[in-house]
Amino acid sequence: MLLSLPLAVGAQSARSCCPSVKSVRMTLDEVWDAPAVIRLGSDDVLHFSFDELSHVYHRYTYRIRHCNADWTPSELLEIDFLDGFNDVLVEDWENSENTSQLYTHYKFSIPNEELQLKVSGNYIVEVFDDEQSDESPVAVYEFSVVESGASVSAAVSGDTDISFNDKYQQLSFVVAYPSYVTSPATEIKPVVYQNRRRDNMVSGLVPTYTAGGKAEYVRNERLIFKAGNEYRRFELADPNSPGEGVEEVVYSAPNYNALLYMDKPRRSHSNYRDENGLYYVNTFEGYGTEIEADYVNVHFALDIPYRSGGDFYLSGDFCGKGYSEENRLYYDEEGGYYFTSQMLKLGLYNYQYVWVPSSSGRADLSFIEGDFYNTENEYLIYIYYRGFSDRYDRLLTVCRINYNPERN
Repeated sequence: MLLSLPLAVGAQSARSCCPSVKSVRMTLDEVWDAPAVIRLGSDDVLHFSFDELSHVYHRYTYRIRHCNADWTPSELLEIDFLDGFNDVLVEDWENSENTSQLYTHYKFSIPNEELQLKVSGNYIVEVFDDEQSDESPVAVYEFSVVESGASVSAAVSGDTDISFNDKYQQLSFVVAYPSYVTSPATEIKPVVYQNRRRDNMVSGLVPTYTAGGKAEYVRNERLIFKAGNEYRRFELADPNSPGEGVEEVVYSAPNYNALLYMDKPRRSHSNYRDENGLYYVNTFEGYGTEIEADYVNVHFALDIPYRSGGDFYLSGDFCGKGYSEENRLYYDEEGGYYFTSQMLKLGLYNYQYVWVPSSSGRADLSFIEGDFYNTENEYLIYIYYRGFSDRYDRLLTVCRINYNPERN
């Protein structure tokens, strides 16, 4: 059974570019798990936030730019996509209260009184520290603005063109496009994400059939995804009490340290529910509080012998959807396992372990997590349009479909 939910949602990305900047997040209308897509001309508001690990005020400003479907800069000028001013000061900030780790919480929203967005498509917001000589951003957010110019119907099946109820899931969908589209094969540009990941997204698709204002994308081997496994998860809402997946919490000045249970490679499908890689901030003392949740140094351990020819990384929304040095695991020769640590705010977190071979640089979740056709996965289908004389990719619609054969 299948539940298909066409919604205005998308594949979000928020990441830190500075060691002292943590918990870089954005939420749509303050719903913690809603992907970051604004409906053009609506009352939707995106809320952006991050923490800087001190009580020293920093003068942060943010700058917004428009991008194409592949996240490269579009040809539009600011006046084409922005109504208002760029380089806006982040004026809303608060110091943390009653936390072992001092931090300052900064936040802003888009649209706001100083700027509104005029066209659909992809956008990047970069946050800069005006007191630093380095012109690199300290945080980067990626989101989208969607029109209402098309619709999508979609389905996912474990019965694929290469296997039956084994390691894969196959997506198919039909796009009903507007009358101004004259060449759907070249003007319609679908982009597909699995669990909002960027490393295995699919683009450059050609329709199987086009007729009657519809473009069908069916029986396409490029729409066959490795099914993966459910995300691992842990919850820590009180630094004085271990939560789900946490073996022990100890205080070693100046921070609390949480030791997760040793993880092992998985050879069967996990029946635990997950949040498809997302996380949220949570404390027993003040649910969802922005300035009362403490930071804890979380220690991860993977019980597997040393493997040459690549590296293991943590994967999850809290990692910024990338495989950087900060997310890499190191091998403990004496203990015979891989390990790493992350300074994380109290809350619930999803994560997986990824193997990245040096030869290809392409992430492989199968090696540690396995692939099982009945894994619950979310698929997001973005439908962009670019006419012959257009200077940017318009986002006509976004469809969300959740495949869960065991619950539906």
